[in-house]
Amino acid sequence: MNEAVPSVVAIDIGTHKVSVLIAKVHAPDNIQVIGMATARNRGMSKGKIVSLDKVITAIKNAVQEAEDMAECRVHSAWVSIPSAELKSFYASGRTPIESSDHTITTSEVVRALDLAKASHLTSDHYLVSAVPLGFDLDDSGEWVQNPIRMSAHSMTGHYQLMMLPISTMQNLDRALKGANIGVEKMVVSNLATAEASLLKDEKEYGVCLVDIGAGTTSIAVYLDGRLALAHTLQRGGEHVTRDIAAVLQTTTEEAERIKLLYGCVDMKVVKPDHMIQIQGIDGPQTISRIELAEIIIARYEEIFAQIRQELEKSGAIHGLYHGVVLAGDASQIEGMISLVRRMLGVSAHLGNHPSQVYAEEPHQAALRRSQYATASGLLLYSQNYTQDTILEHEDPETLSVWGRVGRAWSGLNEKLKSIF
Repeated sequence: MNEAVPSVVAIDIGTHKVSVLIAKVHAPDNIQVIGMATARNRGMSKGKIVSLDKVITAIKNAVQEAEDMAECRVHSAWVSIPSAELKSFYASGRTPIESSDHTITTSEVVRALDLAKASHLTSDHYLVSAVPLGFDLDDSGEWVQNPIRMSAHSMTGHYQLMMLPISTMQNLDRALKGANIGVEKMVVSNLATAEASLLKDEKEYGVCLVDIGAGTTSIAVYLDGRLALAHTLQRGGEHVTRDIAAVLQTTTEEAERIKLLYGCVDMKVVKPDHMIQIQGIDGPQTISRIELAEIIIARYEEIFAQIRQELEKSGAIHGLYHGVVLAGDASQIEGMISLVRRMLGVSAHLGNHPSQVYAEEPHQAALRRSQYATASGLLLYSQNYTQDTILEHEDPETLSVWGRVGRAWSGLNEKLKSIF
């Protein structure tokens, strides 16, 4: 790798796979991927680590393959945090401006954030992200993005707080250390996928990102350019596979195979006479594609019924003028667009790969696959949010992942000016 060109590494740890991208950063909107790889992850279930050794192996395998392609060695990376146990909610903190001329400084912004966090933090959860939504000066009702150096008698900071169990962060930390990977920054997977999959106009006019992975389905709603809702359902593509295996009495591997080859969630495109040969536990059998579709549709309808419930509960469903954008491997099944429109009553389309992240022609098609969406978002996030990173002077191997998150908050007062 040419060291004259800044480089960045992204690692997305998913339920069934680990994806790695190594890139050269020519400019924030010109990121060239020079190494990429995915590896099967057998150490997680439903978005949670169940075998630390297997997760470490998956990370090592994916990193090594990407290293070989890029002809370099990876020492640290931006890493997505699986959101299976994510708790996300709105919070606000109001503080007076006590200086003689009522000028807002970083101290007031930090105080507003501290007050917003105060009633929500628990001993067993860690605050991994506080997305600033805006600041209300003197209860005017009009939010500003950058209150520093403005004048007011009082200020209310509005945030979307994201928390994960401390044990989850610790286990992820151990997996990365076991793979000899230092951490530049941890990013909740919802935010990284949104960075890659959503356009600025979509966020402004109202959009819901639905990321259907193997073990979980995550949603992120943006209204007026702000993150209004983030939520994770304990349902995903592996549940569809298990349903097929249970109903058709076949193995998980065979169920996954026929799902990928013949799966569909729109009965209008399934021909009544389309028959499928499958290998059942008791031997070969023949089923209709309609029978397979009925099994798959039942589970996806359950998932989108829960999504609709969350959107209705928050009121966000009425503001989705740009509808739904779909991401994740399990959203690529035939007929998904029609199903979403029917279940949610809004427009829908598959997320497009960000044009700012590209590879040379032989690898561009592979990079555009859904399995690299979150990792591509991490690359973009590293450039758009570099100012959030707290400079570390210690040896990166001696500081844990969740310790770094803690340092980020304790150092916020000195760094907050650069956020705006």
